[in-house]
Amino acid sequence: MSFEDQLMLWNHASLKVLDVRRVTLHPGDCLPAYQLPSSVFLLTTRGVAQVLVDGVSYQAEKSLVCHAGKGAQLEIAEVEEALDSYMVFYQAVLTMPCRREILRLYHTSNPFRAQYAFAPSHPLPLFSRVEQMQRQWQRPDTLEKFHVKALFHHFVYDLLQQSQAQGSAMTQPQLLTHAIRYLEERYAEPITLNSLAAMLDCNARQLQRHFKARLNIGPMEYLLQVRLKQAKALLRQTNLTLAQIAEAVGYQDSYYFSRMFKKYTGVPPRHYKEQAEALEMRRQTPLPPSQSSIVPDRVQLYSDTANDENHSHYRVNAVIHRDASTLPIIKHQKGETALQKKPEKIVVLDYQYLDQLLKLGKPPVASVFPMTLSGSYPGKLKGRAQDIRVLGTKEAPDLEAIAQTAPDLIICTAFQEHLFEKLAHIAPTVMFDRNEDWRTTLQTLGSIVGKEKTARHALNAYQKRVAELKAALTEKLGGQSVALIRPRDQLIRLQTTKHRTAKILYDDLGMAPPQMAVDRSKTSSSISLEAMPALNADHLIVLQDGSNAELVEEYQQTPIWKSLPAVQADQVYMANTTLWVGYYGPIAIHQIVDEIAEALL
Repeated sequence: MSFEDQLMLWNHASLKVLDVRRVTLHPGDCLPAYQLPSSVFLLTTRGVAQVLVDGVSYQAEKSLVCHAGKGAQLEIAEVEEALDSYMVFYQAVLTMPCRREILRLYHTSNPFRAQYAFAPSHPLPLFSRVEQMQRQWQRPDTLEKFHVKALFHHFVYDLLQQSQAQGSAMTQPQLLTHAIRYLEERYAEPITLNSLAAMLDCNARQLQRHFKARLNIGPMEYLLQVRLKQAKALLRQTNLTLAQIAEAVGYQDSYYFSRMFKKYTGVPPRHYKEQAEALEMRRQTPLPPSQSSIVPDRVQLYSDTANDENHSHYRVNAVIHRDASTLPIIKHQKGETALQKKPEKIVVLDYQYLDQLLKLGKPPVASVFPMTLSGSYPGKLKGRAQDIRVLGTKEAPDLEAIAQTAPDLIICTAFQEHLFEKLAHIAPTVMFDRNEDWRTTLQTLGSIVGKEKTARHALNAYQKRVAELKAALTEKLGGQSVALIRPRDQLIRLQTTKHRTAKILYDDLGMAPPQMAVDRSKTSSSISLEAMPALNADHLIVLQDGSNAELVEEYQQTPIWKSLPAVQADQVYMANTTLWVGYYGPIAIHQIVDEIAEALL
């Protein structure tokens, strides 16, 4: 967003100061994460701490100006030196009538919801304004409140002037992320489409478009799914009455809750509870020896001994056992599915399973297609998948096309949970965890299609390959760090040690992660371009596709990027996002390993 566009919107807005607070934190203190009720300016005047806005970290050392919009999540942590700060909460509303161009800018590049932070080169004028605002705000006189409004205009003027001079970049918040977080945290409260839009400072139509484009359902349908998921957990895990459960998930009328539950799950809440209890009893009852000797109830995937290098045994998390006629019974995320015959025509609604079935020699008859590709499959999959029918994307699979293939089995993930009942009417359907380790899933699929030995051979071959490469990389790199990053949405997504592809680098191949990437609680964190020097990685692997190619090129032209040690040492390697992240199976993984070897050795 250009500076002129910002000024145009600030000039056409009616500004109202809602609150001015002074916040002092001592070493060891923190401001717990909370959702902002309005737009806010945060100005630190002394101290050292970490300010996080929607997970993006900014280092406050003495003076820092930070802005965030309504609905963003603000947190102050890691206070090393006593922190003094001021928070100015405000509301900005466009004055009407106004030109269509201004309305378009307001909806696409709203500066009152933008996120940015910078250390002002001339902090004293800002300190003086905000300190005077806070002092006047404490006085009861209406005239002084009016004075605060005038001071706020001067504060914004000074701030914009310094922001322009320093070239501070702003990013638009992720509306969908804010909405989802709000729904998942406040599902028990009365929420309407209009109240949700008001909370997020957007209009209802805009919110609907975001949900439909990304999730293929509306926000109220998403809220219903969250409530039903919570209700199922309460039915399984507690002895609360239906009325108590209904109220706990946001319904005052237990009869209406029961009707909605049955409509969307197929069974009344009481029946669901009985089925869950019966399933739990069966789970706790060991199989008779005659059955357990056919296929182990649990086969080990990773050795119980952490240092054991022998990976010839594998654990299957989606437990497969077989009935008397040797047909598999699959326990998955939606219960158990007993197959009536060996599946020959399999449809997969996540392309990682396409990779795995191709490796097993049992290609699916149809598969979804990644949105980031334009007409072909990546890498070594290209020649092997040309005859497989395309069913749309995993976000929006084509149900009619699925039915036309007359499948024996449909494999889906939580991406299609809202379609599960419709899929189950077409053919037996199982839902797997798409983030499950690919080795576990390969063994599960091998059991389903009768290719257990092929799966074991593939896994042993991979283990041998990475063991050889790990030794070579350890000798070559000598402890140098490697970071996996993906520029996206005007930020840089750093894949942490928990991310399933990053685990190939750090767990399988033993490479060293930069300290900033060490995190087992989340799979990624978003950092700004300005934070890249602090990452301090010796080698950078950059994930790129059609959606972020321009952003990657833009970053590569900046002085910050050019000053990075990895860039100056010519140790930056480009990789295909879809191959590295989407096709999470043995064919793609082997190609990733080959690319790593070629780049680093």
